[in-house]
Amino acid sequence: MNPAITILCDEHRSIAAVIKGMLNQVKRIKDEVEEPDFAMFAAMLEYITVIPERLHHPKENDYLFHILRMRDPESAALLDLLEAQHETGAELLDDLRRKLTEYREQGNLAPFDEALCAYAEFNWDHMGKEENLVLPRAEKYLTAADWDIINQAFSANRENVWQ
Repeated sequence: MNPAITILCDEHRSIAAVIKGMLNQVKRIKDEVEEPDFAMFAAMLEYITVIPERLHHPKENDYLFHILRMRDPESAALLDLLEAQHETGAELLDDLRRKLTEYREQGNLAPFDEALCAYAEFNWDHMGKEENLVLPRAEKYLTAADWDIINQAFSANRENVWQ
């Protein structure tokens, strides 16, 4: 498999694992199995901020989507949607952070739970579109030279994660 596709899918799996971890933790709190661990939630939100928002989405927009748009003009509407979803995802993440603060300060889990569920559903849909619609088009239309550029950009993600 192409290195950039492998990295992109690995990052999707990592993001999904963090989101699922948060969902599982909320369920355990609701089931009164555990007390809230606000430090853990904050760390998970920091991961989601660093990986998708600062590294993953910019690489998709600036490299994969940009080059695919040139090679496959018919993908423009889909790529426009996904780029807009990157902005929406950042807004949902900001809302999730606010709801975590409110939960920590006021003790009401429900708004945080609702925001987390909305964020999770949004991400499942978004990542599914990228993997099931964009990647097949990229594999069809991009050249070896295109992939060299994209692979180099995505490989840098692994080197620069926490810098």
